[in-house]
Amino acid sequence: MPYIGNNLRSNTDYKTIDDISSSFNGSTTSFSLLVGGAAPTPFPKYETQLLISVGGVIQEPDSSGSSGFRLSGTNIVFSSAPASGEAFFGVIFAAADYLNAGGTFPDGTNSVPSVTFSSDTDTGVFRVSSGIIAISSNGTKVFQFPTALGSSGQLLQTNGAGVISFVDAPSGATGGGNDKVIVENGTTITTDYTLGTTFGSTCNGLSAGPITINAGVTLTIPTGSVYTVI
Repeated sequence: MPYIGNNLRSNTDYKTIDDISSSFNGSTTSFSLLVGGAAPTPFPKYETQLLISVGGVIQEPDSSGSSGFRLSGTNIVFSSAPASGEAFFGVIFAAADYLNAGGTFPDGTNSVPSVTFSSDTDTGVFRVSSGIIAISSNGTKVFQFPTALGSSGQLLQTNGAGVISFVDAPSGATGGGNDKVIVENGTTITTDYTLGTTFGSTCNGLSAGPITINAGVTLTIPTGSVYTVI
């Protein structure tokens, strides 16, 4: 029937904890909390994110450890050691419940991001190194955030490999100190270029000569455009 609210949870959002009853011996209280043989990622932050049953009795989530069970590192710790032969089952509630203040995620990589999407698992956010995060798309890093604030008026520039940094906006002129007097240009055209490619429409161009066009390189000046070498 119709409903109002967030999307319903899929049963795959809930994880069944590996059975640990074979390790119950009446003296051990701490057991590794595993799902499919590995610690779940991200790991639950609070005891209330788990449903635990021992011997058919639902256990109280108690971070103090005085009753029921608590979490310690990647282990589940019972206040009283389960007896040999007692049954066990446990469930970790929906993954979205991990999104609590102070919750942590693995670093991830460009191909396996830390924060991703169920239908697009190689697209998302990951940690590159200390203080550096990035965004990947289809397994490729496309945007690595700067590590510091830029200055007023600066622009973002990519190095072509997804790394973004702040740079000064081009002024069209440079000079010593604060001078903005001299417009500089190279002297050799080494790559095919069509006037207007950067500007985006029919335009004119100007260079301080002499200018050399390397052998095999073509400079195209569209109809209506003018290229002047001074």
